Amino acid sequence: MTRGFARVLFCAAMASPALAFAVIRLTPALDPMFVAPTGHFYVVSAAALLAGCIGTALALSVSSVRSTRTVYLALGFIAAALIFATHGLGTPGFIVSSHEYPYAVVISAGLSQAVGAMFIALSVLPTTWPGSRFVQQRATGILGAALVLLFAYLGSMVWAPEWWEWVPRSRPWDTALGATTVALLAFAGWRYYRAWVLTQLPGQLAMVAALVFLAEAQLSTYYGELWHLSWWMYHGLLLAAFSTLIAGWALEAVRARSLIVFSRAIELRDSLDDLESADDEAALERLEAAVEAKDSYTRHHMGRVAEYTEGLARELGLSEERVQVAVTAGRIHDVGKITVPDAVLMKPGRLSEAEFETMKHHAARGEHIARNSKVLSHVAAVIRAHHERYAGGGYPDGLRGEAIPLEARIVAVADTFDALTSTRVYRPLRPWADAVAELRRVAGTQLDPACVEAFLRWLEKTGQLEREQAAA
Repeated sequence: MTRGFARVLFCAAMASPALAFAVIRLTPALDPMFVAPTGHFYVVSAAALLAGCIGTALALSVSSVRSTRTVYLALGFIAAALIFATHGLGTPGFIVSSHEYPYAVVISAGLSQAVGAMFIALSVLPTTWPGSRFVQQRATGILGAALVLLFAYLGSMVWAPEWWEWVPRSRPWDTALGATTVALLAFAGWRYYRAWVLTQLPGQLAMVAALVFLAEAQLSTYYGELWHLSWWMYHGLLLAAFSTLIAGWALEAVRARSLIVFSRAIELRDSLDDLESADDEAALERLEAAVEAKDSYTRHHMGRVAEYTEGLARELGLSEERVQVAVTAGRIHDVGKITVPDAVLMKPGRLSEAEFETMKHHAARGEHIARNSKVLSHVAAVIRAHHERYAGGGYPDGLRGEAIPLEARIVAVADTFDALTSTRVYRPLRPWADAVAELRRVAGTQLDPACVEAFLRWLEKTGQLEREQAAA
């Protein structure tokens, strides 16, 4: 199945609930009545439980409230769960009399989706937008205040639902609330789709699907006929949304053993969008920070590789344009590691064959990420090739010799030297003398020998070898 055909099928599946609702509403014979308070109670309870599980799992994945995107995403699902629970508890025949129809069951369905959508939208708010810094810097206060208000709402709806009789019950109000919810969900869905384009993570696509289902549920929520199939549809769509999300995130949790990667992907997309030129220092630092959130070593490693790359490129006498291509590629050469599972990237011991295959994907993924940025597309091929071997046998394409872009051969030398002289999770750093000996040993097999010799000349010219030997 081609990728294009798969996307067409995905879009068709996403549009089918809205089309089905339109057909049902236009054909009364297809919209039978099912008065089932007991069934309603259990369906709503199941949906609220699923939403609560999602929010709790996200909250547990957050190591700090500074992870504001994940905090708001968790809060979105927790809010939907708590408010929607009052919709179920207000079902006639359970806590309330079978002859009553309190406001809890009337307004909580739409309100749960609207409040949930608001927090989900906050979780993907671009960092450069007005108000973004405010919500990011006050995540703790907003989280605490929101939880207090949510539990207060839950309590009041259970014990004093008449307090909420001031809330309008009119078609214009329903339309406004539904339209606002759809707009918030569409905004979040678009942001998650763009993150998925970068990472291709199953959980990102599951999030897109879930947000589409939640948006389509607004039609049934406000325009379905009470107790008819058109009204029951939104309950089914909520279950479908939360189940899809749990399935997609379960796959991702097994693969990556973490849900933090979703906020990282949004931050990466933000960083790429912020880039206005390859010389945009502040934006490149934000891009490095997005990668650092995955692995603090990687950011500093990429910065050192960029420094070594520039020295080597100038020693080879490259034009200024090619020097900048090499430096930019060196600075973000490991950006694809943002999609590598933490359990693989941070493993203290030797990687298994399967784990190494997973790690190898970062070169191609880094190329894909760079190609999705107009500013960085010119360095995509260099990023892809920085793990090719001069004598062949590297990855991802098995290139050799001059077939490997010169800038990639330069980055490979700088990358190897910094890896040897830095502490990694799986081994301590090596003295510079040992690192130099290792570079000479692999020259002609792993690395371009001309690049190795030029790099060592640059180290000598700049006095770095002498300073390091004196320090040792």
